Amino acid sequence: MRTTLEIRDDLMRSLLARHPDVPKRRAVERAIEAYLSQDAAAGARALAGRVRVEDVSQTLRRHDRRS
Repeated sequence: MRTTLEIRDDLMRSLLARHPDVPKRRAVERAIEAYLSQDAAAGARALAGRVRVEDVSQTLRRHDRRS
């Protein structure tokens, strides 16, 4: 998707300094990917203690042994 953005010069310089041998586009893509990954992890952590998880590993192992 072609997008035109106005990004502050200091932010872009800092980003490119962290990825010196990477084209600008790839550096921005990496930054977005990192943000989305951290945001997803934070969302999962927010669910801690709110979702009941049942350990069915023993049942699955028994089933696998029968097959």
